[in-house]
This record gives sequence, structure tokens and C-alpha cells, in this order.
Amino acid sequence: MIVTKFVTSRSPSTHRVSRRGFLEGSIAVAAASTIPGGAFAAGSDSIRIGLVGCGGRGVGAALQAVAAHPGVVIAAAGDLFADQLDAAKATLSATCGNRFSLSGLFHGARAADLVIASEVDAVILATPPCFRPAEIAAAVRAGRHVYAEAPVGVDPAGVQFAASATDDGLRRGLSLASGLQSRHHEPLRSTVAAVTSGRIGRPLRAVAIHHVGLPWVRPFQAGWSAEDAALRNWIGVDRLSGGGFLQHLVHAIDRCSWALGEPTPLSATAIPMAIALPQPLHRGIEAAVRIAFVDGTWLEAGIVRREGIEDHVAEAIHGSRGTADLRRCTVLDEAVPANPTGGAGGHAACMASFIDSLRNQPPRTDLAAACRSTMLAVMARAAATGGDTVAWHDLWRPSPAPLPSRPVQSPMV
Repeated sequence: MIVTKFVTSRSPSTHRVSRRGFLEGSIAVAAASTIPGGAFAAGSDSIRIGLVGCGGRGVGAALQAVAAHPGVVIAAAGDLFADQLDAAKATLSATCGNRFSLSGLFHGARAADLVIASEVDAVILATPPCFRPAEIAAAVRAGRHVYAEAPVGVDPAGVQFAASATDDGLRRGLSLASGLQSRHHEPLRSTVAAVTSGRIGRPLRAVAIHHVGLPWVRPFQAGWSAEDAALRNWIGVDRLSGGGFLQHLVHAIDRCSWALGEPTPLSATAIPMAIALPQPLHRGIEAAVRIAFVDGTWLEAGIVRREGIEDHVAEAIHGSRGTADLRRCTVLDEAVPANPTGGAGGHAACMASFIDSLRNQPPRTDLAAACRSTMLAVMARAAATGGDTVAWHDLWRPSPAPLPSRPVQSPMV
């Protein structure tokens, strides 16, 4: 029998945290758990949620879960860093009152393990994307319902691992939800419905171009190791975030693919940027790719991140009879009437749908779609980086090497 010792700690961590230790711990809790399903029973008044990752998005998702139903309780929370956990504790205590537990707080290398192994029905996964595959696998093996932010990985091996765990969870009847919240934003849902119903004729191509500034940076502080600094600034570290195509553009790629009807991908090829920009580029990224689908449609996805750039965001579907603007939610330059009952924003509606699925609705299954959209972003990044055409089927090809004993991603071994 494997015995796991659970430690609650709210004092500053006295040891260094490594990516390897964090990932290794995730498989330990999966092996130790023998729970076939979440403890939550449909119709119960209480839904116990565990939060993994206490940054802004994680705390925001926890607050949205509490707001979604009076029976939701944040029963456990964990983060790599003690100070980030303390900040989350202050916010959740002040906002949620007795619906936030002060007893299930964990920090350090095994924080995710301990949250997943706590007495929770579901987990919110909001750590840097490089950790997502291992966390999804551990949560599924522990029988927890999952709400996972996107992207679900940073490379082909990681996305394959997440997809396999998702398939396992769906067979178990778990609710597996993605944080790709645009699919729950009512005006966009109405716009996509108009496209799929033929308002712009036959969809031909999609465009998703984002010109934005550089990611936020937390200044280095005394006592941080180089790895601490990287983890605290993960959004700008490609090996942790996946880079611009994954960390930022995956949502736009998902919206466009969804509006095209999610055709089967064929390949991605690097293309020149449509707009010439001042050089040299000292920091940031400039890249564009064309993703081809087997039905003849294609998606042009491009990202520019650089200091001082004027924001420019365009997302559209071009059809044989006109255009749908996915940012303005217009079709043929006319606003699409949205469901008057769908007043909640995308993030809130996405979380409310997940909570409903735990109470008495059918399980959410859209984490599988998130795996697909993440792999589309991986394919786009690979084409932009290598300059060659990258085939979709190659990304899903099993490795000839034996499967790893730990759910780690290939560049992080």
C-alpha cells in the first residue's frame, strides 16, 4: 500500500521548487488514489472544489465557481509558492467567507498532488501550461471532475498525454471542461451559429491576427533562484507557456476552427507577415502560418508581440457570400441577435456550465476539443519556428521509444 502524507502549510517554503519535482509528484498521487469517482453525488447541496494554481486566473475561476451556485465550496488550494498562496487566501477569505476552507492549503513541489488527493469533487487546473498534462492525468486517475485552463500542454508529447487522459476520463463519465471560455460567450455562440447555418455562404478561410505588447514581467527579488524567476514569469518563458501561439493565440485559433466547423487539419506552413513592421525586433515574436484543412478551408494565424506596438486584433471567417467578424460578433456587417438570457460573460458562463454539469446536467466533454485546438497551436508554432510544412498526423504519431514512467513532456525530462 502506498501511503501519502498530507501536510497543510501556510508558512514560507524552506525548499526550492523544481518543475521535475512537481511533475514527479503528480504521478505519485495518481498511483496512490483508488477512488473510482468524485465524492459528489448529483442532487447534493455541496460541491467541493480544489484549486491548483493560485495566480490571477486560478483565483478568478474559483470566485466564478463560488458565484455559480450557493453549494460550491473551495475546499482546497495549492500553489508552488507560499506567497502566492497567501495572496489567494486573502482574496478568497474576504470574498467567499465560510465557503473557502482555511484547512486545505498547500504549497511547494507537491501542492497539486495534495489538492487532488484532498476530499474534493472537482479541481480547477490553472498552473502554467507545461504542467497541465500531468495534472489532468492525476486528476482523472483520482476520479476528480476537471476544469482545465487552456492550453493543455506545450508540445506534441504533452498534448498526446492530455488527450489520452481525457479519453480515460470520458470513459469514466467524469465532467471534463475546458477554459476556452469563448464557446460560452453568448454573442459569439450566436455568430458561430449564423456561420454554420450558411449566412455567409460556404466558409472558405479564417483569419486570426493579433498584434499585442509584451507579456507582464515580475521583477527579480532577493532569494529567488533562476528557476523561481522563470516560474513566476512563466508567461514569457516558452518552455513553460508554449510561446505566443499557445499561451496567447490558442483561444483565437479555437474560435476560428470552431466557426469553420472543426474540419480535419492537414498541415501548417509558415508564411510572411501580412504587414511590414519596423526592425530590428529586440524582444518578442513575429510569426504567421497557414493551417490547411482537408476540406479545402484554411486558417491564417499570426502573432506579433513587441514593445510599444499598437494593439491590432482581427478574427474573421470569410465565406462565399460575405464575412463574419468574430471579435465584433457581426455577420455581413450586422450584429447577430444573441440569446437574451445569456447575459453572463464568457468566463463566468463557462464556469457556471461546469458547475451545472456536476449538479444534474450531462458531463462536460469539451476538454477533448481543447486538446485538438492546443495541438493546432503546437503545429502552428512548429511551422513558424522551423520554416517547414508540419503535418497534423505526424504530431499524433506514437513515439517508437517506450512510454515514460512519468507523465512529463518531452523537453522537460
